[in-house]
Amino acid sequence: MRNIGLVGLGFIGKAHLEAYRHLNNCRVTVIYSRNEVKDKDLIKNYNGSFVTDYDELLSNKEIDIIDICVPTFLHEDYIIKAARAGKHIICEKPLTLTIQSANRIMNEVNKNGVKLFVGHVLRFWPAYKLIKSLSETDKLKDIEIVHAKRLGQVPKWNDWFLYPEKSGGALFDLHIHDIDFAYYLLGEVESVYAVGNKNKYGAWDHVMTMMTFKNKSKAFVEASQRMPAGYPFTMSLRAQAIQGTLDFNLIAGENIENIEVGTNQLMYYNHKENSALPFEKGDAFQNELAYFVNCIDKEEENSIVPLQDVLYTLKLLLAIEASLETGKQVQI
Repeated sequence: MRNIGLVGLGFIGKAHLEAYRHLNNCRVTVIYSRNEVKDKDLIKNYNGSFVTDYDELLSNKEIDIIDICVPTFLHEDYIIKAARAGKHIICEKPLTLTIQSANRIMNEVNKNGVKLFVGHVLRFWPAYKLIKSLSETDKLKDIEIVHAKRLGQVPKWNDWFLYPEKSGGALFDLHIHDIDFAYYLLGEVESVYAVGNKNKYGAWDHVMTMMTFKNKSKAFVEASQRMPAGYPFTMSLRAQAIQGTLDFNLIAGENIENIEVGTNQLMYYNHKENSALPFEKGDAFQNELAYFVNCIDKEEENSIVPLQDVLYTLKLLLAIEASLETGKQVQI
């Protein structure tokens, strides 16, 4: 049984806490929050302890894994301290906002001999897992065009999302999902070209990116935290291959916590058939965290989200940012 120290109790922290409740090989034994936890339902259903001192959490010898769910601009500091304490680390995406920061993180992780996992959750999302599997079969193996989008409002649970130096805007917080999955699906990228809009604080909050891949496939990817109140959280992916077309659409409530009450459908079309494809209804966060803990438990290689992929996706986001700022195509 692995003991988890959960760091942060915002939206993602609570999503991770709920996911861990369904796993058999680990448990959250300590939660770190800078402020006193007053959520009565959370307190009632949680059997561990709370601390307000991060160093106290890191000095706890029973803790095997630190799960970091704090704002993006704090990731580097929290990861480095955890690595120096000899703890394995799970960190929410994005890992960080610059290559220099990523290099500092990697140096500390390697120097201290701990494992680091980054939560690129779309690779564990049931519908997207099926899309990836089908891309390796005769139904979808020669993908020529991908169109993906992810649309919603800026998160309301904290204002740090508004500031580019803290969150990276929709580019790093939202666009990252589909940029990463397109790379996972189609391989290395040749060039990117992007246009978009900034919010009043200078964060890119609506981004549209054209990606050209080394295999000559193309992807058009859109992300927005600029949608008006009442616009449902929407994500979709269309993959057009020589063999057929796959079309996934999810239209939820205001955020992903309502995904089960909206449209959630994966269709396949070719010259012979048009059919809805069933996919597992499992929780992506449970899939992700179970996999990460299992890699630690069994000392197995992380082949789904290897750190080289995390760093490559960061490189792509920075190239997209350069394209946004210059108005030019950027070669990778």
